Amino acid sequence: MILKYLEKTYEPVKVDDVVYGVSVDWIYAVESSAFPSYSEMKKLPNKVLLWCGTRSSNLLRHLYKGFLPAVCHLPVPGYMFGKAIVCSDAAAEAARYGFTAVDRPEGYLVLAVASLGEEVKEITGTPGEKDVKSLEEKKTGVKGVGRKTTDESEHFTWRDDVKVPCGKLVPSGNNDGPLEYNEFAVYDPKQVSIQFLVAVRYEEQNMEVVPDE
Repeated sequence: MILKYLEKTYEPVKVDDVVYGVSVDWIYAVESSAFPSYSEMKKLPNKVLLWCGTRSSNLLRHLYKGFLPAVCHLPVPGYMFGKAIVCSDAAAEAARYGFTAVDRPEGYLVLAVASLGEEVKEITGTPGEKDVKSLEEKKTGVKGVGRKTTDESEHFTWRDDVKVPCGKLVPSGNNDGPLEYNEFAVYDPKQVSIQFLVAVRYEEQNMEVVPDE
């Protein structure tokens, strides 16, 4: 399931003039007292399995403390939801954060179950500061609609009604939106539980092979 989800929702990461594909080395199932257990999460409504981007240097902190709402700066895309935990249905978005350096091709992608709550607000543009403050106070689940979305006809349900938005990336019709991919914001750490770490290797795709003379 995870390999399929990655393959369907990944697009090459571009660094300068080089693009990088990704291959999976290992997949780790995660359990930690730092965030809600799966048995706790399965009682919550509107659960989605999402990709969460993180630098490898921050990974141990997340495992010890869980994902905490980050202080974000408006209105930069990816930071437009205020103090929130932000994930995506596109592995391509998480891969941007997981990429380390050209000389260190290993990285991690995180898969977490997030409960978006009873009410989910869809946003197609950049919310105003007052709107963001209201979302933070009400702890409303948010879906920021990207210019690309996952094909809903390919989505499926995992155990305990967890939705897996595993579909190829297609145009959403929100052509003027600030986000390239869908992003989901949750304001309460008790609504997000890390389930898997996906150890990946970034591989240069457009290298020219020079034949031996």
